[in-house]
Amino acid sequence: MTIQREYRNQGERLGSGFDSFKEILLPNSAIDLDNINRDELIDKNFLPKDTFVFQQIEDEQALGNMLNTSISVSGITPILVGHCPCLLQGEAKAQYFKKSNINQNSIYLFLDYQFTGGSYRIKKPKLSQEAIEFLHDKRHNLHEFRRIYGDEFIVGFRTGSEYTALIEIKYAEKSKQEQNAFAIISFLQSIFAGIGGGVGFNWEGETKEYFKNTKTTIYCFRRGVSVGNTVFTIEQLIKDFTDFQDKLKQQGGGVEYISLFADYDQLIDTRNYRILSPELIELKRKLKTLRAIKTQKQIKILACENQLRFGGSNSSDLPQQIIELEDSVSKIQDFIRRCEIEPELISSREYIAFLKTDRKITESD
Repeated sequence: MTIQREYRNQGERLGSGFDSFKEILLPNSAIDLDNINRDELIDKNFLPKDTFVFQQIEDEQALGNMLNTSISVSGITPILVGHCPCLLQGEAKAQYFKKSNINQNSIYLFLDYQFTGGSYRIKKPKLSQEAIEFLHDKRHNLHEFRRIYGDEFIVGFRTGSEYTALIEIKYAEKSKQEQNAFAIISFLQSIFAGIGGGVGFNWEGETKEYFKNTKTTIYCFRRGVSVGNTVFTIEQLIKDFTDFQDKLKQQGGGVEYISLFADYDQLIDTRNYRILSPELIELKRKLKTLRAIKTQKQIKILACENQLRFGGSNSSDLPQQIIELEDSVSKIQDFIRRCEIEPELISSREYIAFLKTDRKITESD
């Protein structure tokens, strides 16, 4: 079984040990990494895919809603347990666009391109000779093994990239703006949708005509591909997005977004050694459930904050919702810490009470 977690850029590497109880990365590896060829790591069963959204934004609340659907690299809001939400990415994007004020006298367009790249992983992981000798050495116990190597290891990564832009178009004459809004949206959509496979027409000449007597303001958020262009005009945005696509093809997938973890118990003869006792397996399963509940509440907090940032007529109760959700997250995290010291707490009524706070998540998840 493979476990997905958001890539946090904290020194993750293939084979790194991981303590899933404390959720900390360890500096030691118990995996044999000799003679591993990166080209042989590519997971051919995981096919790259991309999503493209280009639509008009009518108000600030609509912008907040669009950002809420960009929390995961797949472009799907990860409400169900088992999806891997990229909260760090979602928070970074929301912070970047938080100063965007929707002016009713302008046309606003939202472009969101997300690419879920390939997956690469160790195909047949095995313990290193050092780790095997450690297990066989009677001077050590399994608690010591977990302290040094953890109970999981990084078996692979998934890569991805994203490009998000908010475009404001303002006409000198309001009447022309209303007349040309639909034509502009259709024109730009045909260009951006065609980039990568060839636009198929001379967009440069037509762009000058479409955007004559207009003022544009553009915000671009990119991750996974470095292009470094300055974007002030529609022409520059088109070129920037084209460069982004070209470099994405050259790099073959962007940057690591998701870390893939596996249990050591998959690699050893559990008749003689078991990294986790049945009691620890039960504790780990229940901690996973609690963390899933915590993650869903953090997603809801981010969604509420986006609605609050970008306005909306029904946002008056959002601050209180955020306070209540943050308090709940804090209580869950505190309970998890206490369980690390007193594992028997995981079977208490307090644990059952947390399950009742999110009935969509069950222990079977």
